[in-house]
Amino acid sequence: MKTALSFDDVLLVPGYNDIKSRSDVTLETYVAGVDLHLPIIAANMPSVCEADMAIALADAGGMGIVHRMQSIKSQCDQVIAASMHRSVGGAIGIGNDWKVRAETLIGAHASIICLDVAHGHQQRVMEVALEFLDSYKLPLIIGNVATGHSARHFASEINDLDHSRVALKVGVGGGSVCTTRIKTGFGVPTLQSVMDVYEVLDDLNSDISIIADGGVKCSGDIVKALASGADAVMLGSLLAGTREAPGDVIKDDKTGLKYKVYRGAASYGAKKAHFGEAEYVEGAERLVPYKGSVDKTLHTLADGIKSGLTYCGVDNLTDLLDEAEFIRITEAGYKESLPHGIYGA
Repeated sequence: MKTALSFDDVLLVPGYNDIKSRSDVTLETYVAGVDLHLPIIAANMPSVCEADMAIALADAGGMGIVHRMQSIKSQCDQVIAASMHRSVGGAIGIGNDWKVRAETLIGAHASIICLDVAHGHQQRVMEVALEFLDSYKLPLIIGNVATGHSARHFASEINDLDHSRVALKVGVGGGSVCTTRIKTGFGVPTLQSVMDVYEVLDDLNSDISIIADGGVKCSGDIVKALASGADAVMLGSLLAGTREAPGDVIKDDKTGLKYKVYRGAASYGAKKAHFGEAEYVEGAERLVPYKGSVDKTLHTLADGIKSGLTYCGVDNLTDLLDEAEFIRITEAGYKESLPHGIYGA
């Protein structure tokens, strides 16, 4: 059997650095032709991205994808509000209303449409994607996929001229509130998926972009994802619990601590809220500490990514991809990477 690597299985090897300051590092990238100054996209999840989060991401140079687990009007009102701050996306499904939702989002000035399906490597997704690309000029994110084979399939079916306005959302089962791998037994570690998809697209000389989605726990994981071929990362848990994330702040009267609810898009709570029932779920929900403004989180992540690039001796993401060298580490190596030896521990 093939060994599949996750973020914690590898490290990047430090290289010679002549960069004076991480402030000299640029994080500019593009996803399906949409220019970003921060390679971070807010996940299209009900407890992560609505108008406030999309606005905050746009102001920081990234992008938010407003989720589809709501009425078309509600989603489009949020996209309209966010569109005044430059880039914002809207998610659609593959149901009978996909075209109505897509056209309404386009009319609401969405910068990009996200075709949101848990298992994206299927015939119906291909049909909708091809019809969308043939009918509209807007960029399209297709997800989620997990293998080089899926990337080759989409690349071969999509007209070469359209590759530059397509992105693949890569990752199945890696989200912190996703239970797909437990419920179904299927999935691939996100880092491995990104490496496999990039290898295929690079071999085809394809302009299709890659978004790493799931399993990112810290800025170091973001650097690893970008170094392995991703053009941007999609974040859920790292942005959940912030002021801009949807949902009320919950206060524990005994401790005084504050929380917000973080739900998987296929969790009981999310499905119940949108569909009125939830017979089968592939997502969990939990309370996460309230973090205050997402601006602080994004600033911290951006600093970590920039610092990571200086360890590689590069000042941009293109050079990171060219110069990065991965090594595989043991469990002992991973433990050494964590804080240890403090106060005699």
